[in-house]
Amino acid sequence: MLTKLKNSEPTVQDMDDLIIELKGLLSSKRYLIILDDVWVTDLWNQYLKHALPDVGNGSRVLMTSRFIEVAQSADPIMEPYELKILNDEDSRDLLIKKAFPYQKTSENFPNDLLELADELSKKCKGLPLALIVLGGILLTKDQTYTAWENELRTMDWHSKGKDCIDIIAMSYEDMPYYLKTCFLFLASFPEDYKISARCLIKMWVADGFMPQQGRKTMEEIAEDCLEQLFQRSMIQVSSRHANGSIKYCRVHDLLLDFAMHQAGKENFVTIFANPQDINHCDRATRRASLQSCGAQLTEYVGLKTRSLFLFDLKGNLLMSYSEFRLLRVLVIEVVWSDEEIVKLRGIDRLIHLKYLGISNCGILDMSECSLGRLKNLETVDIRRNNMISNLTTDLWTIDTLKYVLCHELLPEIPSTADLRNLQTLEWILFDNKTIPHLNNLRRLGLESKSIHWDVDHALPHLLGGLSSLTSLKIKSCESNLPMEIIYPKALPYYQNLQILYLDGQWPESVTLKASLFPSHLVKLTLCYSCLGQDPMSELAKLNNLKELVLTTDVYNGRQMICSAGFPVLQKLVILSLTVKILTVAKGVMPKLKYLRIYDHCKVEAPPELLHSITLF
Repeated sequence: MLTKLKNSEPTVQDMDDLIIELKGLLSSKRYLIILDDVWVTDLWNQYLKHALPDVGNGSRVLMTSRFIEVAQSADPIMEPYELKILNDEDSRDLLIKKAFPYQKTSENFPNDLLELADELSKKCKGLPLALIVLGGILLTKDQTYTAWENELRTMDWHSKGKDCIDIIAMSYEDMPYYLKTCFLFLASFPEDYKISARCLIKMWVADGFMPQQGRKTMEEIAEDCLEQLFQRSMIQVSSRHANGSIKYCRVHDLLLDFAMHQAGKENFVTIFANPQDINHCDRATRRASLQSCGAQLTEYVGLKTRSLFLFDLKGNLLMSYSEFRLLRVLVIEVVWSDEEIVKLRGIDRLIHLKYLGISNCGILDMSECSLGRLKNLETVDIRRNNMISNLTTDLWTIDTLKYVLCHELLPEIPSTADLRNLQTLEWILFDNKTIPHLNNLRRLGLESKSIHWDVDHALPHLLGGLSSLTSLKIKSCESNLPMEIIYPKALPYYQNLQILYLDGQWPESVTLKASLFPSHLVKLTLCYSCLGQDPMSELAKLNNLKELVLTTDVYNGRQMICSAGFPVLQKLVILSLTVKILTVAKGVMPKLKYLRIYDHCKVEAPPELLHSITLF
């Protein structure tokens, strides 16, 4: 909660201090806070009720739970509202809505299918999740009476008598084999975990789940599989990228329970929820997920383990990984501490490793491993760590690398490096040197520590051959970023660029114009631009823009005016302390779904637009 309010990680860890900080932030605000799926009474009684101030300004807290005693404990006076199961008509409508996502109503719906929809929906006994999952099954079938009648006739509706679980099991059995493995893989993640779609796709590919399909890449096939799981309602999409692809997803608790049960039954994934479980583990397990198991990991040696997940780890980790000889996927996520040191001992012996993801480390020390020995490595994701030490240039000797992501500057790439497979690279130091063999690069993050660039030659030399580039991020450590570098005449291959991030001050000699940007941009982020003019009139001319983010010191004025344009903009974020008024004319931003601003900023807009506002 504090992370959302402050847009940064809390600076304290003690629970009493966290309560005081949260209470202080909320005391001057009118808020609505939703606590979803609360399991224990202690969460409210011991912590949250002391952190959420009631100052009589109309603030409210909405809590949902599966357990009546949790609701009664939180408010002994008010009668809890108990959700009822859906009636027959609502059940049928929900089933049709899922099976026919583009059919807004049941009007003009084929009568024969309507009758079958009635029968099928009654099998779900009014349970929304069961109806949604069943609708996901029907969505994959022919929309004919014969196909639907076959589902009604052939499904085992009385196998276990557990209603929703039975429907989930039927949906699982209806999947092709490769989609089953993708779904069972989700059992590796903790409950309510926010899963990065891009990371998940890379893990699936690294573990070898994807079948070859024509000329599609493994990543494209994996992305299709993720969309199929969503269509079948086996995952929930938390958010999407500006280009429409899934950004983050989650797994419903009941679906996760089923995945964990099925994964255990098929010996697909073994879950260790506490340290005691490790003592009774099967060393032959192929995938293991250790959750909140402290630092007792030296007890676990998986000779046949292909994927290893280490979540919420505590303690100074000096684990040896050298015995995991068949490991392909390694994910390490520790409990955040600024001074915690994580050393990767023996990782350079994992010759089959393809995916390495490490996050939340205070200090990630790479001194005891030489990544250059991992000749099959495809993904190195070490973005979300406080500090990284001893990462050396031998990383660039791996010619299988596809994705390298780090929030700090990566080691300098030697001119002899062969990185022809590299698709994602963030962040590297930008200078006048040419970096060879990056022709397949799609995402690139550049950082400059000097304003003395040869802007007419340096960037074109670096990006001139990058015809596949779809995302470009540029940030400056200095006070000036010469924005002439983004001028289209210097970048002949800009037509594929969809995402642009620019962090740095624009020189006074450059006026922001829509013509400075690629016409096909779908997402634009500007930060520390220090513009002297309102940028909205020019940015509104970017007709393909779906997401616009304007953050710290982007504009020195007090008012932004949107009088026209933004025909497909869906998300607008303005986090600038100087902007006090945002004016939006009628008919502007007709597709806007999300508006995020600081709460000191006044919004002048038509009523139909105001429903999308989220104040921060």
